[in-house]
Amino acid sequence: MKFALAALALALSPATAIAQDDEPPAQVMVLGTFHFTGGGQDYVNSEVDDYLAPARQAEIEAVVERLAEFNPTRIVVELDPEAEDRFNAQYDAYRRGEHELTVNERQQIGMRLAARLGHDRLYAADYASDMDFNAMMTAGQENGQGRLMARMEELRATVEAMDARLNRPDVSVTERLVAMNEPDFLQMHNIYLTLAQLGDRDNPVGAEQMANWWGRNLHIFAQISWVAEPGERVLVIYGSGHKFLFDQFIQDAVELEWVDPLDYLED
Repeated sequence: MKFALAALALALSPATAIAQDDEPPAQVMVLGTFHFTGGGQDYVNSEVDDYLAPARQAEIEAVVERLAEFNPTRIVVELDPEAEDRFNAQYDAYRRGEHELTVNERQQIGMRLAARLGHDRLYAADYASDMDFNAMMTAGQENGQGRLMARMEELRATVEAMDARLNRPDVSVTERLVAMNEPDFLQMHNIYLTLAQLGDRDNPVGAEQMANWWGRNLHIFAQISWVAEPGERVLVIYGSGHKFLFDQFIQDAVELEWVDPLDYLED
């Protein structure tokens, strides 16, 4: 390890280091969200209200108003990069009054905020990597890993109860987003380390699947970093399950400055 770090240090020239010191880091805020449309491919898929209803639309406007205080210069949404041009064509139509926002957070928050701030475009970031839950659950059962399987069921029950509480009509969109960006909620990411333990030496399926999960998030982080050029203020609107790792990567990257969305969402 020491040799590898020494080799890396030798590869970085003094000129490169000086150039980096002269550039202000990009500020990056990750807003962990639920999917307004519900459903999806997650282990636990949230139930959602009608976010086109007038009351919910007013709540979304309140969220946008708070996020506008960060004054992001670029907005990244959870979307396959191949769909970025099509998404921005819809955004252009929305700005012309020729497109009604659909029920998803990319448009309801992303497009709405971008238009308010006069942005010319939004940026897409995602990386395909399926997670084979069935293979991990099967391995857990075959190896008698009942304690780990019970932990998974406990998490499912906890998340479903939290979703039911947060989806009540009297809980605003702002309140729900605050809850999903708080440290206690993000700590539930440790379930992925429970999953990593499923399997055995001959079939370490849990570790392999989690290597894919960490790898997927690293790929997405890299895409975000390409948007987060020096001096930019970048808002990333992404499913809350990714936020724990995104925050960790941003905080550890010396080229970037992490911004907490709670500083803007909370009263």
